[in-house]
Amino acid sequence: MAEPVEAQKALPAGEEGTREGVGEERREKRPPHPPHQAVLFLPGVLREGLFHAERLPWGVPVALGGKALKDPQGEAGEGVFALWPRTDEGGRILSLQVASRLKEPYEGPQVVVQGVLLYADRERLVLLILPKGGEGFKVGLKRARGFAARLEPKKAYRVEGRLGGPYLLAERAWPLGKYLQAKKEGQPLPPPIQGRENPYLEPQKGRAKPEEERETPPVGEPPKPSPAPSGGKALLEKPSQPPKGGKPGGKPLPRRDPVRVWRAPEEPPDPAPPDLGRPPALGKGQVMGLAGTGPYYLVLLPQAVPDWWPRVERLLPELNRRYEVRFYPDGTRAVVCGDLEALKVWYKRVLRS
Repeated sequence: MAEPVEAQKALPAGEEGTREGVGEERREKRPPHPPHQAVLFLPGVLREGLFHAERLPWGVPVALGGKALKDPQGEAGEGVFALWPRTDEGGRILSLQVASRLKEPYEGPQVVVQGVLLYADRERLVLLILPKGGEGFKVGLKRARGFAARLEPKKAYRVEGRLGGPYLLAERAWPLGKYLQAKKEGQPLPPPIQGRENPYLEPQKGRAKPEEERETPPVGEPPKPSPAPSGGKALLEKPSQPPKGGKPGGKPLPRRDPVRVWRAPEEPPDPAPPDLGRPPALGKGQVMGLAGTGPYYLVLLPQAVPDWWPRVERLLPELNRRYEVRFYPDGTRAVVCGDLEALKVWYKRVLRS
């Protein structure tokens, strides 16, 4: 079984490990294997080797493993169970193993994945799990809404989140080494990586300041001269200027205003637009359908909410574009999305469900 990145330090050879003046061999100890795991905590019932949970995605195969396999009678009953998930790289659960039933009250996160980050983008994370026994495997998690912090691949993380429909969703993370060290020493946990913030990223060297941070002279004042070179004497010759077009035969450089001016609007905007309290109108006789010219709405009038809204709510995690759910005072409900094609494809799934 492969070892994590933190534990891939080679040991010196047996004959070459001696030092001058020292008669005995000294070998560097390997660092302890950090606990790599992927666990989903769900309330459910285990009876006669069968596990049932209301939040379990339909059609996912469940088998016994760990303590539940060794002692099924001792782990049987009702409570919160630790399950080992297997997912595809998109975060969809493929199979589960019931590991054990928790003996103490449930107070932890619903999903815990500890491993080496192999891949990260705006929508998903893929971690490599290296258990102490057995072969390594990958676990994927979709990013929960709002969790967009940048993570560094090839580093070990502890990711916490929840189950959203058939997907594992990541909500926050910690560097695994810092998290385990704080737990071991009984110290407060380090700040989590959540939202858009990652307090453990070092600023990139040589990165130019944004345009807003550059100092600009006030209106009417000439720009400040650049400091003289070492030696205290300014150069007498003028620096060679590039041609007017920037490059020989190229386009002229765009004009840049030295000062940015912001003016307050003459009249404040209307705090309550007239159409804020109602969605776009549907066609005549329709109680549910698509409307709007951008953003686009799936509108459910009060007559359609009892029959169709449970299906819409159940399939919302499958809408793979940013969306918003709106509730209106008259009982109308709507799903708002900026991508019409994605909304159409997802709406067809709702109709077929």
